[in-house]
Parts: sequence; C-alpha cells; structure tokens
Amino acid sequence: MLTEVYVKQYTKNLLLLGHFPAAEFDWKQVLEDAGWSVDSHSAADQLTPEALTNYTIVIYHPGDGGRGSVIDLLLRLDRHDRSCLLPILDAATADEIVQLIRKGVVDVLLNPVTQADLEKAVSRVYSLQKMRFNNRTYRHELERANQELTESLKILKMDQIAGREVQKSLLPGEPLQYKGYTVTHTIIPSLYLSGDFVAYNLTFDRYILFFLADVSGHGASSAFVTILLRFILKRIISKHVRNNDVTALLRAPEGFIEHVNRQLLATGLEKQITMFAGAINTDTHILRYAVAAQMPMPVFISGNDARFLPGKGKIIGLFEDATWEIEEIVLPEKFRLVMVSDGLLETLPGKDMAEQEQNLIEILASTSGDHDSICRALGLDKLVEVCDDVSMLSISRGEEA
Repeated sequence: MLTEVYVKQYTKNLLLLGHFPAAEFDWKQVLEDAGWSVDSHSAADQLTPEALTNYTIVIYHPGDGGRGSVIDLLLRLDRHDRSCLLPILDAATADEIVQLIRKGVVDVLLNPVTQADLEKAVSRVYSLQKMRFNNRTYRHELERANQELTESLKILKMDQIAGREVQKSLLPGEPLQYKGYTVTHTIIPSLYLSGDFVAYNLTFDRYILFFLADVSGHGASSAFVTILLRFILKRIISKHVRNNDVTALLRAPEGFIEHVNRQLLATGLEKQITMFAGAINTDTHILRYAVAAQMPMPVFISGNDARFLPGKGKIIGLFEDATWEIEEIVLPEKFRLVMVSDGLLETLPGKDMAEQEQNLIEILASTSGDHDSICRALGLDKLVEVCDDVSMLSISRGEEA
C-alpha cells in the first residue's frame, strides 16, 4: 500500500511560479491539454517547501532575479525534492546551467521558449519524477518487507531457542553409571533443533534401556518426532514399572520399534526414522538389540578387536506390518559400544561411505578412555557448524568412567 505522501507526488499537479514571459502560446492551456492540473502563483517566497513538494513539477521564472533566485529556491528544498523544479532563465552561461543541475534540477529552459521546448522539458522532468517515485515506492516496500522479515526471523529464532531448551530437557541430563556400566552421549545439532535423539534409562535396578534415533529432515518437524519418541519410551517404561512386568523387560527391546512404527504412521507426518535400540541385563550381562536401517552400525570394541555389530532391519515409518528381529550377544567384562548417526560420517575423510566407515573403525580401535576421549578422537570437540545433525551414544563396561 502506498503512503499518502507518495500518492501526492505521483499525481500530475503542476505549478506555474513567478511572472511568465510573453509567448506565442498559452502556457496553462498547453499544459492542461497535456493532462496536467495547473496552478499558478507569482511569489516564490510566499510558498513553503511543503507546499512546493505537493506538485510533481514547479515551472519557475524568477523574472529579474535570474539564476540567483533559482538557487535560493533550490536551497529551500530538500535535495531529493529539487528535481521537481524546472527553471526558466532569460539568460545563462553554460557554467551557470551546470551549477543548477549539480544542485538537483533536471532541465533548464532558456527564453524564448517554444511550445515544443516546454513539452519536451516537462516530459523529461516528469519521466524522472515518475522513476524516482517508483524507486522510492519500491525502496519503501522493500524496507517494510525487510523489517517484517527481520521481526519474523527474530520470533522464529526465539521459538527455535525455546524449542531447543525443551528438547534438551528431554535428553538425559548426566551419564548413567551402574554396576560398572557407563552410558553417555553427545549431540551437535545442525540447527537449533535436532532430528537426532538419544535416550537411556535404568529400570528395575537391572535393565539399561537405550536407543539412538535419527529422524529424516531437520528443524522443528523432525524435533517434534524426537519428543514423540521420548514420550513413547517413557510411557512404555512407566507401564511396565506400574504393572511390575519384569518378564516384558527381560525380552526388551522386543516390540519397541514396532510400536514406534505404528505411532509414527498414525501421525501422518511422513517422517522416517533410523534407530538402534537395545537393552542390557546388568545381572546376566546380555545385550539384546534391534536395528532399523541404522547407518553406520554401532561399533563394538573389546581388547584390540573393533567391529560393526551384525544386524539389519527396515526403516521406521514406511511399512505398516514391518517387524524387526532381535539380536543377542554376551558382553565381556571390558568393552565399549559406540553408536553414531550418519551425520558424523560426513565429517570423516573418505571418498565414499565404505571408506568413512573404515576410518571410523580405525579411529575407535585406536582410542582408549572415556566418552570425552572418543569425542576428541572423532573431532567432535572441534565441530562448530555441521550440515547434518551429529550424535554419539557410548556404552562401556570396565573402562574409565
């Protein structure tokens, strides 16, 4: 929408100011025939600059005052309003005309003025005024659009920061340490909100339940799905604890991924999830796990041996009747299990995924110590901006805490 000031400047209002020399034509009639609304006034000093700028063009003949009177009038106007003035001089040198143009006028008429001279000069001034009007209009609209965009981005950023705090509050607050096991994590989001998520809980003082998930996409929609995952896990655990259902947890994570799949499809969000979900019985030291298209697979390190765990399974969120097989291994007295999202692979050298996975194995095999040492070996402590969310979940037994 144009402001009132712009509407006034765009109308074809013209002022004949001063005393006009005799001519073979009627100035006012010629201009009105060309579509102008014409006013006249004899004294320039009786008009305020505001009154002058209500006209698209002011044709000014200072009479005996000459160029000096034109300059005086120009100086009363703001620089961007001076182009409305079309002076008529009885005599002037080339240097004097150049000086007027430098001060902002578009054209100068010299007596005697013909009708053709007048029409051409008015057309030139009007064309420039129209162009400047359009430029001011576009600039005004652009400034307003930029201001609105800045405000929208500010609100969006505040919402994203608030959402990040909510998401962080759902993540484990500190490492889980129990019976020689240590579970901890690191997440580096590509945006404020992350599509990567981890969770781990100790239940019935026996079972360590955990998962690492990577939701497709980035930003708020993916982050909402991670909140759903946390809610599903908490609800399942609460149900088993309330019913004292130890037998169900003995089979964990059996049925967990299937339940997540049904819940995700029911939302209609058209999101997919890769996941590694597991449960450790700290009495028998048995790890049971299921894989849902997780890439890369978790790396299991025991002694000098580092290898990817076996297993495969469909991605979550595509197939209604999909099922996931449970794998089972007995855990040694000393080991490390490192799970990472595919965003970490992109930070490793290698021309393809196979080379990146091999580099991951070699780095983890040569690294000893706690979770922070692994992060440093993988360069996570130096990552600032990443193209994809990067997450790592590590579980160790008999290693440094």
